Amino acid sequence: MAPHLLIIDANLPGIDTIAVAKRRGLQVSFIRSGYRKYPQTQSVRNIVYMADALLTIADSSNETSLHQAVAALHGFNPIDAAVCLLEPSLDTAARVCARLDIPFTDTTAVAAARDKFETRARLRAAGLRMPRCYRVNNAEEARAAAAAIGGPVVVKPQTGYDSLLASIAGDPDQAACAAGQLQKEIRRLPPQLWQQLRRGILIEEYVSGPLISAEIGIRDGHVYRFMLSDHARAHLDECVEIGASMPADLDARQSEAAYTYAEEVLRILGLDLGIFHIEMIVSSEGPVLVEANARLMGGIMPAIYRNLTGEDIQDRLLDLHLGEPLADRPDFCGCVAGRTIMPADDGQLPADCDLSWLQAIDRLLPEDVELVDCTVYQLAPDTVVRSLDLLASFQLRAASCNKAVQAADDLLMEFETRLRIPLMR
Repeated sequence: MAPHLLIIDANLPGIDTIAVAKRRGLQVSFIRSGYRKYPQTQSVRNIVYMADALLTIADSSNETSLHQAVAALHGFNPIDAAVCLLEPSLDTAARVCARLDIPFTDTTAVAAARDKFETRARLRAAGLRMPRCYRVNNAEEARAAAAAIGGPVVVKPQTGYDSLLASIAGDPDQAACAAGQLQKEIRRLPPQLWQQLRRGILIEEYVSGPLISAEIGIRDGHVYRFMLSDHARAHLDECVEIGASMPADLDARQSEAAYTYAEEVLRILGLDLGIFHIEMIVSSEGPVLVEANARLMGGIMPAIYRNLTGEDIQDRLLDLHLGEPLADRPDFCGCVAGRTIMPADDGQLPADCDLSWLQAIDRLLPEDVELVDCTVYQLAPDTVVRSLDLLASFQLRAASCNKAVQAADDLLMEFETRLRIPLMR
């Protein structure tokens, strides 16, 4: 009988994992919640219904509900491997799998990675380079923390979830205002996120430099280096990522330093099974942690990886969790840069919104740059859109990182001109 894989809720790469697993002939169970962190397109629904068993619960971060669902599946058909790609459900998934003796990432390690303050405390105690930070509960405490740090600070929820509700404050007054606004904004989010995001606020010293990530796997103490990636941040809001490019534009010394630092993060936190997404700033003194994500990279990054290397990173994820031997990372050349198309403000697409110009995209791109992916989620005429909605994404391949990134930024501006709404760029 084919191995039984459980996917505990998902983002868009999690949905793609269902397709990869079914292609491999696995039995797949999928637990989804009322919080859908992926586009509700027909193609996504088609993949969801490829699962052999589909359970829907209100909140996959609720331990009682998730335990009941996983236990029912496990009792009917023993689960061989479980993965979770939805950030708010990771620590709950780890605890449930531990209770049911299903292989998963270490529970304590996942909990530490999800708590930004605890992550920083552990890394600092182990001697790893970390910016100064404080955990606070209100605006006045945020003001005092920013004053103690001096200079600009980053204000963000203590419990990590991408860069949600993060902002940069230039002085203590701005930090107090940002902390108060953060607490107000939490109430506007889906209720499945409230409890986690209300745990506290992190005030952290701002560190300048390029944002990169290391995609690193580990099993039985053996580390697998998959990719270093650059992350493009919006000029309008540095806390908003608008895309990524692979591989990161680093020299050999910088690459080795980034991988070594990321591996130390895994070791100190105790992350022991899976592929992890470790975000860092390349500062003048070397890599500095931004986030240790106890999950696979998200957004359009797995698609960029596929278009660069020719393989799905989800295949390597499943190999790790199923105990299969891992093939060497395939050789690749050049660079792939991707961008997401997101409105900068709430608004409405024009009545004559038309994407026919993409049919002649080759004439808009430099001769040695190729469009390798363009995925549309919601670009219909007159569509009402909200700030940071994912409308579409695209990816370009070029021989060098500079060419791919510049062409991607230029094409994003072209989209803004054609759509006649301001985009995050």
